Amino acid sequence: MITSEDTAMLSALTKDNSLVAYQYFFMKYYKPLCLKASTMLGNMDEAREIVQKIFIEVWKTRQYQEIEHAPGGFFYQIVDARCRQLQEAALVTAQQYKATCPPCETGPALVPTSITTPLIMAIER
Repeated sequence: MITSEDTAMLSALTKDNSLVAYQYFFMKYYKPLCLKASTMLGNMDEAREIVQKIFIEVWKTRQYQEIEHAPGGFFYQIVDARCRQLQEAALVTAQQYKATCPPCETGPALVPTSITTPLIMAIER
């Protein structure tokens, strides 16, 4: 739900590129976005870094001018997409790592066998 303050700040941001308005959105949405990213990634430090980078990228590229209605939804979508990309990249990396170590390249593994009965009897004597 967009508040009247959000509407005023969004207007100032899109018309005047107001840094104060952008800081308002950062302060309002930083913690909830970090919680969302942390839930998806399982790491709060990584979540904070991602959210900070997103805010920096959106400011530098002036992507905030694309916000039409709800700034919160705009940032949530970006965070969700970025976290999904990171999850997919981690999955691909894990699969590649697993695939690069086939056990058959070194030959058959030596499998320990049980000690035979004559050997056990010789040891017990």
